[in-house]
Amino acid sequence: MVELSIDEFKAGILYSAPLWSTAALLTPAGYLADKFEKKSILLLGYLVLGLGVMGLALSSSYPATLAFLTLAGAGAGILVPSYYTLVGEALKNVRGFAIGLAAGVYNIGGLLGSILVGFFVTLHNWRLAYLSIAVSILCMLLLQLTILKRSSTIDSKPRLLFSKLLKTRNITICTLGIFLGGVAMFAAAAWLPTFFITVIRLDAAGAGLLLGLLYLAGAFGSILLGVLSDKLGRRMVTVISGLAAFFITLVLFLTTYPFYVAATYVIAFGFLELPYWNLFLTIAQESVSRELVSSVTGLTQTFGLIGCAVGPVLAGALISYMRLPLALIFTTSFPTLAFGLLSLTLKEKQPKMVRE
Repeated sequence: MVELSIDEFKAGILYSAPLWSTAALLTPAGYLADKFEKKSILLLGYLVLGLGVMGLALSSSYPATLAFLTLAGAGAGILVPSYYTLVGEALKNVRGFAIGLAAGVYNIGGLLGSILVGFFVTLHNWRLAYLSIAVSILCMLLLQLTILKRSSTIDSKPRLLFSKLLKTRNITICTLGIFLGGVAMFAAAAWLPTFFITVIRLDAAGAGLLLGLLYLAGAFGSILLGVLSDKLGRRMVTVISGLAAFFITLVLFLTTYPFYVAATYVIAFGFLELPYWNLFLTIAQESVSRELVSSVTGLTQTFGLIGCAVGPVLAGALISYMRLPLALIFTTSFPTLAFGLLSLTLKEKQPKMVRE
């Protein structure tokens, strides 16, 4: 903010711009990956993301920074559907583990990136952090170009109508469920540090550490609950994790406790809550035929990302009218309960083709 001489409003636009450009391209990118070739769309996403981050590191004005952040978000939106599709299709017999691993690695990468940027900010050299990230992305592009095999083409490709997908029972439930999970998770992520500082009376360092533990536990939860869903069934694991996370949030928001108890609650909440993303995504992929997997991946993730954007704003609006713990119960606890109960209506597998 200081270097660009901008106010809080413009800073908020910078924060939200890549989120909305990602959300805008998830569904089209999934459709294009099904229509053309998944490897090509994935590599295009890496290239656009790398160029966006590289430009961000070199930008010196607010318009340029905004443009390159938007470009980076667009790159993420292009690559993510193909990324999850290729992983899921490569290990389709253990798709729950595969998608959970992909989500876990994705979240750990984001956490490490945040730590890297924070470290370089303390050294007053944040640009070097983004340059390092951009070089890593472009190296990954070259690696994928070398080792990734072309996906097999499908001769018969039905004309896709997203309205048809959304009328499919499992897809409707998954898009709504992942939206509710996004609202809950990101309302918590945005406001838990404030909650710990103002209500539980922890210091800023402790609150920041707890937020890191939340995401780290969620990354491991994504993998382990994905494995459990392969063995016990997607519906059972999604229902139990949602209901258990709901009860943990009630204790988290309505009681007082020392730091080590807060860490226990946060680890349990992150472990059970964050896997909503890969669990609903896995169910959605298994609910359509192979030629529509990328399309349904992008569509489902679009709803999830919209929920991620809505959650912090909704919680902030409610805080103006009620106490912070109560606002978090409305925006984190109740949406978590809702997606847990909604999952009871899922059908375990529905591998039929969605056609016009």
